[in-house]
Amino acid sequence: MILVIDDKKKRRDTLLDIFYYMGLLAYGTDSEGAFREVSTDYRAILISEPEELGDAGDYLRRLARYSGGIPIFSVSERMPSRSVCEELAIAFPDDVYSSRLVSDMINYLDERGLDSPGKYLLAGIDAGCDLGEVRYMSEPLPFTKTETMILRYLILTYPRQISAGELLSHAFKPGRAPEPSCIRTHISSINKKFTAARGRTLVSSVGGEGYAIMTPELIGKK
Repeated sequence: MILVIDDKKKRRDTLLDIFYYMGLLAYGTDSEGAFREVSTDYRAILISEPEELGDAGDYLRRLARYSGGIPIFSVSERMPSRSVCEELAIAFPDDVYSSRLVSDMINYLDERGLDSPGKYLLAGIDAGCDLGEVRYMSEPLPFTKTETMILRYLILTYPRQISAGELLSHAFKPGRAPEPSCIRTHISSINKKFTAARGRTLVSSVGGEGYAIMTPELIGKK
């Protein structure tokens, strides 16, 4: 997942729309909220217009320490100052093509042996962004874009039990999330399609506390 930081919601949502269109999980927050949100679920951090933060160099140094070294990228109208660039993996211009932005970020992580935000693999399920479809043991499954994004988030956060609220805030486009009750409908559709293909459900409500993908490990426990 990618953490997008921008104090201006409109710019932040524009970046989130780009990632969602490409199938990448991303979550947006402002500069203050980033310290509460960042976690090991994130593979990269993208900060928009870092120089607007004031002492951007100090902010990025603190963010890098707090995030445990998750690579930080930026996108801005002007090239950031030298002190800011020292804290960045790559500084992108704001007119960079979205495909180039994503590919360069992923290549940077791949070249360093870091987890890529475009790979979602778990127990025979491959929901990678490069496939164009979800596969189970190499067999394609007819999931919709929304269902695929839900599965990607459940793969990313496995084995945690994920609430409907967390799925709404992390697996949907900003401003497009439905009512929480709709999550149950999406999960039911995922399970119906997986049962037709493989003879069992794929996602289950674990202990009534949230959703998780039913790997052999969880099936055994259940």
